[in-house]
Amino acid sequence: MSPVKLILEDDGAPDYAHNVIEVLNSGLPPDGPKSPSEAADDLNALCLSEYAKTNHYARYLWRFWFLVSDLSRQIPYDSPEQARLQAVMKALHDLPPKEVDLGFSEQSSTAKLWKALPMFDGALYDVIHVDSRAPDDTRRKERRVNLVAFASRVAGLDIWPFFHMYATWDIAPALEGTLIPIEGGPAQINEDPAVVEDIEYHLRAAACWIVQAGYLLYDYDGECLGSKAGPLWKYHEKQTNKLRHLCPDRWQLWKERFAVVRDCEKLKQKTRQEAGEAYDVMVEIERNQNA
Repeated sequence: MSPVKLILEDDGAPDYAHNVIEVLNSGLPPDGPKSPSEAADDLNALCLSEYAKTNHYARYLWRFWFLVSDLSRQIPYDSPEQARLQAVMKALHDLPPKEVDLGFSEQSSTAKLWKALPMFDGALYDVIHVDSRAPDDTRRKERRVNLVAFASRVAGLDIWPFFHMYATWDIAPALEGTLIPIEGGPAQINEDPAVVEDIEYHLRAAACWIVQAGYLLYDYDGECLGSKAGPLWKYHEKQTNKLRHLCPDRWQLWKERFAVVRDCEKLKQKTRQEAGEAYDVMVEIERNQNA
């Protein structure tokens, strides 16, 4: 796999974007000149320098996280650079805490810089839905998987409290079935994963969430406002009041569906392999947390 070299794609990026890219291009290659900790130190120094110019942490952090999330689309989901970017994120989080004023009018507008990732959630939300610079539809789908790989790795560090909605956005369409319209009657549920449009991309994204953050999804039993529900979950008779919930029953549905994808001979071997790996991770998570 060729080394990743991040480039600036956004003409409207902040002036310091080139500095961020320079730091990441030095810190992401496994044999790069900077360690993840050194890269985090440089990014933190850049943040403090930019804040000194604007006196507004919220604006800086939102644009910073938008830039980093956008850049992650250039990093193949299964590349070592994804793991290094995760290490940089952890190193940022582990820096000595510094309380900052985000500049909002509310009294509770203070936050600890890099702890719980202030402004990250909103920036990612804006990035994940649009990729106008993708050269074609195939690359758009590939780049979204790369972005999901980054997001799932951040979630797996257990430093981002609000990731559950994003996870279900990707897992539900991959694993919770599809509806077949029936003329003159109610739509029917189709459980065949081979009929899911773009199943290989949906499955890959779903597997990222399980492999990287599945242990947190397994422990979570609560509502995910704004999340999606596929028909296999939506029309589950006993779950009519838990459409947007993660709970043990939904976890078991996902595990069963990964096995179905793994065993579906109509799908590509790579898709089946990744489904099998996610299934094995789920089994291991259950074994470890129920021991």
